[in-house]
Amino acid sequence: MQSPQKSASKLMNKFSTGSAVVMAIAIACCTPALPARASLFDGPVDRLPSMERDSLRSGQTVVTGDKGKYVARVLIDASPDQVWQVLTDYANLSKFIPNMASSQILESRNNRKVIEQVDSRQVFVVTITSRTKLAIQETDRKQIDFRLIDGDLSQMEGYWKMEPVSSVPRRSPNQILITYTVNAQPSGSTPLDAFYSIFKEALGDTLQAIKKEVKRRG
Repeated sequence: MQSPQKSASKLMNKFSTGSAVVMAIAIACCTPALPARASLFDGPVDRLPSMERDSLRSGQTVVTGDKGKYVARVLIDASPDQVWQVLTDYANLSKFIPNMASSQILESRNNRKVIEQVDSRQVFVVTITSRTKLAIQETDRKQIDFRLIDGDLSQMEGYWKMEPVSSVPRRSPNQILITYTVNAQPSGSTPLDAFYSIFKEALGDTLQAIKKEVKRRG
């Protein structure tokens, strides 16, 4: 037979263990569950590599890719309407896009259009001119898909994408991230390295020109 002291000790141990379990359950029930992934910093800019994020937030254009397949991005302080009006102003693009000699709408059927653009630039002592005829499909204030249907290139397709961004977590969006994804390939007579280098450099200039035009129209 156990002594009264040992019985009391076991009873106290059981009580302590039970209390600990109850306390653990209570804490678990009262502590808010943390999400598997923090949505606070999960915007379209936050998901990019840190160097790209920093460049965009400092006002720069970021261009990645090679061999004609590129992704160019820029962050603009503007509303979706302001950016959309500039991106879809096809008839006036040549007024603010560098090296674009002309841009005109050939066909327009609601959100489907056909536009023709002529690019003219000086490379050393030679003036290079190229024409592209593009089929356009618009998704209102979100995306513009395009593909080459005629012109001096062998291939050109891609899209412009608009994504609202908040500069302050949990606040309403006050910026637009423009992403320009494109695959452009020259005709057989064009030196590949020269074409890729010129085209990639032009992407940064184009996005900065769009940013400047959006700001100008205010």
